[in-house]
Amino acid sequence: MIINKKYFNNYFLFIRILSFVLLLALWEFVALISDKTIFPSLINIFETLISEISEGELFFHLGMTLYRVFVAFFFDMIIGTFIGILMGNNRKVDQFLDSWNILFLNIPALVLIILSYIWFGLTEMAAIIAVSLNKIPNVIVTVREGAKSIDKNLLQVAFIYKVS
Repeated sequence: MIINKKYFNNYFLFIRILSFVLLLALWEFVALISDKTIFPSLINIFETLISEISEGELFFHLGMTLYRVFVAFFFDMIIGTFIGILMGNNRKVDQFLDSWNILFLNIPALVLIILSYIWFGLTEMAAIIAVSLNKIPNVIVTVREGAKSIDKNLLQVAFIYKVS
């Protein structure tokens, strides 16, 4: 039996759209039976969104959040890449720091956020440090495993031909 590809794609597109429509219907049902301050309806959310856009507040806060994300990402990549390469290329450093990395991987983000605000106060730097402390271990693991998987023969060839 040959299945018509166009029919097959339309069927799955219909299923995807239906799943979103069912989610929106479920949302409205829950909003209808619950308190509006706890679970607002989609209409209330849309009205608030329009209000925040027209007042300019949304773009200011969005910009500040993106600023924090970019700064934290910059620090995460620099620190995580440095430590990851160091751990991936040096077995003793890997053994020494691996337990610490596992510990930081398992600390919930909420705990790091609260500790960061306790240590540094309610500042921009506290928010950036909290995000960085949460993401650096992930970068370390990724870079470390990449550094470990590099073929040593290729590194020797690069060294011989003076290729960085």
